[in-house]
Amino acid sequence: MIDWTKLNKAKDVSDAEHLRMRDSVVSQRLAAYRAESDQLKVEADYDAAVSGSKPDYTAWVAKVKEIKERFPMP
Repeated sequence: MIDWTKLNKAKDVSDAEHLRMRDSVVSQRLAAYRAESDQLKVEADYDAAVSGSKPDYTAWVAKVKEIKERFPMP
């Protein structure tokens, strides 16, 4: 006898695939942030602390925007 409660509906499968794709993009973004943008923010914070001025996050914001464009959310 077929147990119809265990049948994967197309919507359930597509939702699961969407979540897998989303998780993959989030992982790729996280790795890129750590490798490329985090040090820019830390450097801006340090420079501001040393000089007593407000941090200039221009380079960091541009890098984060670039990463988000490179790895768009599904």
